Amino acid sequence: MKKQLMIATMAVHGLLGMQSAHAAGAMNVDDAQVLGANKCQLETWGKFNRDGTERWLNPSCNLTGNLEISWGNSWQRDANGMYLSNSQLQGKTVFKEMSANSYGIGMLGGVVRQTDSGDANNGARQRSWNYYSKLLTSFSFKDDAVLLHTNVGFNRRGKEQTTRLTWGLGNETQLMDKLSFIGEVFGENKGKPGYQAGIRAALVPEHVEMDLTYGNTFGRETQGRYVVLGLRFITPELRR
Repeated sequence: MKKQLMIATMAVHGLLGMQSAHAAGAMNVDDAQVLGANKCQLETWGKFNRDGTERWLNPSCNLTGNLEISWGNSWQRDANGMYLSNSQLQGKTVFKEMSANSYGIGMLGGVVRQTDSGDANNGARQRSWNYYSKLLTSFSFKDDAVLLHTNVGFNRRGKEQTTRLTWGLGNETQLMDKLSFIGEVFGENKGKPGYQAGIRAALVPEHVEMDLTYGNTFGRETQGRYVVLGLRFITPELRR
């Protein structure tokens, strides 16, 4: 039983590993925008798969006006108990700020320390370092009621010693005053792409948001599917 549980946990981690370079909450495609100057936010979410759960906490701040720094951490459970599976430090900036019915351009980069469950026989956990970067573009339509995001970049995986090109296309469409559709497709230059779609609700406009999404990898039927529930808390200006 212990061996089976560890194998299942390793499979889940491998399936979700491509998505560790995350964007807004659990979404993989990022927008070409940063937090408002002198604001901070806390994003937290759980990704539920039939074999396990990945839990994230991701605080970030923009104290300079055009540089958003985040430090995200995720936890998973295996036969030896709970462990820190990912620790990620990321910086994001904007070269052209997006306005209504226009476009924006930005860039992000980061490093991830990834911890695997390890070998199923001895349970030893293995750590590796991943590096990534993305060029971000966002387009506004209908006075920001429809937003389109595109990402291109790379992901350097330390464990496999491989570098993959990454891409993503995302959409946010306002359905009602406080409710939006969010969706994305994303992938690498090798392997099958994935998708994720759901709703985003503004519980307290400009301060508290909730996401509920469903995702999978194309062609994996039920094997790769997952559900994400996330919350985002945004502070007022910390100083003027």
